[in-house]
Amino acid sequence: MILWGRSSSANVQKILWCLDELGLSFDHKIVGGKYGGTDTAEFAALTPVARVPVMQDGDITLWESNVILRYLGRKMQALGHDNPHVDMWMEFGSTTLQPPFIGMFWQRIRMTPDQRDECTLEKHMSGLSAALDVLESTLAYGRMHIAGDDFSLADIALGSLFFRIRDLNPKLLEDREHLAKWHDRIAQRAAYKYHIATSYDELKVIP
Repeated sequence: MILWGRSSSANVQKILWCLDELGLSFDHKIVGGKYGGTDTAEFAALTPVARVPVMQDGDITLWESNVILRYLGRKMQALGHDNPHVDMWMEFGSTTLQPPFIGMFWQRIRMTPDQRDECTLEKHMSGLSAALDVLESTLAYGRMHIAGDDFSLADIALGSLFFRIRDLNPKLLEDREHLAKWHDRIAQRAAYKYHIATSYDELKVIP
């Protein structure tokens, strides 16, 4: 298997996390962002969009991070690959949690002070808080993980954002007891520590 993408990308990080959890070997081609490489003919032959991650497994080439996660789960018959609730929460991550997170992250990290807009940031923070409230209320029922008691692809898909959420806005988890406990649990996993709890300094416009 070959994974294309830079390790500082949150969408690449979740694939790295999943591969590690499953014990799969792969080659890692670092492209995207400051590393370039996504505008080459070689990369264009893999995907119609100039974005990472891209995964090659023999004759199969896939892009879109959650599609890759599902493929890996099915390949190894693991991580709740056949649980519709896992799929549901992965979609929640894509449609409801990740968009305001990305907006917040860009306002805080990827823009210079003169480019930032407080009203836009407030809108993103409101959307992010609402998404976190949904997760908090779900976890309040006593489940250990997002889609039930077992660690799954849903925990990887959503959990890959939480190191940066906590780092940039600690109060968001401090005010949500059940979500904070869930995050504490997944943050103890070796693959989370290695792939997710890492510096994102290279993404900062102003170091």
